[in-house]
Amino acid sequence: MRITNNFPNKNHWRAFRLFRFGALVLFTAVPARGAFFQRPQFPVPPPAPQQPQKPALLRVRVDEGSITATIVDSKLQSVLEDLAARTGVIFEVRSQENPLVSVRLSRVPLQEAIQRIAPGYNAIYVYSQNPNEPDRIALVRLFPRTGNTPQPSIAYLGTGAITKDNDTADTSDQALKILEESQSVEVRSRAVETLIVAGDSRAINGLMKAISDPSPLIRVSVIEGLASLNVRDALPSILKSLKDSNPAVRRSAATAVALLGTARNIKDLKPLSEDRDGGVAAAAEAAIRRLSTSVKK
Repeated sequence: MRITNNFPNKNHWRAFRLFRFGALVLFTAVPARGAFFQRPQFPVPPPAPQQPQKPALLRVRVDEGSITATIVDSKLQSVLEDLAARTGVIFEVRSQENPLVSVRLSRVPLQEAIQRIAPGYNAIYVYSQNPNEPDRIALVRLFPRTGNTPQPSIAYLGTGAITKDNDTADTSDQALKILEESQSVEVRSRAVETLIVAGDSRAINGLMKAISDPSPLIRVSVIEGLASLNVRDALPSILKSLKDSNPAVRRSAATAVALLGTARNIKDLKPLSEDRDGGVAAAAEAAIRRLSTSVKK
């Protein structure tokens, strides 16, 4: 009969010692109960870049009671306020209701324009009590069609009088259009002021085109505006204005050259130091002194 030896041999002892060592390593790696276990740190992905917000566009015209408008991402109350200033209508709205509006209108009646500007709203129209204009809308009450959440206050937009016309330049786009189309010097002058305040690249390009405007008043405003904006690219056109037939333009051009030019432009100013107009000569001499001083520094 074969008897199996159950006593461990050397291989068994070696395997046993390896098992004990592995168990020791395993239990050492496991945190004790209640101990803080820190998860491995992984790199946090950077936040996604935010998309730049599109600039709002609000362009409204009123022609014989018809509304033409291009409105993109403009707040409802801003749109209604502009419409109120152009029509004399007062709008009553809930103060917290101010969604974005995007719509294009082409010579539509006022009531239809209001419905398309605020499609999610009910409207009550109150007509004028003046017997001479019984069909004129004097007040429009707007309230949302859904939701009964009470609002804290009511806002009234407009004064009941027309304070804007189609020649009002509130934006660079409107100002550029006016400079191209308007025959009124006063209106074009206001457009130039709008462009100077804007001061962006489109506005500056429009000002540089207007430096040859038929009106000396506009040319003076443009030259002074370009100088205040430190538009050195306008210097060649301003140097041409040193020979303008109008003394006010020559005087403004000389001052602008002093602000935008260098010592090399002294030769352009010297002929004006003997100008027949005393104001022009004084401006040229002051500009020469300024440029000469800058060289010494």
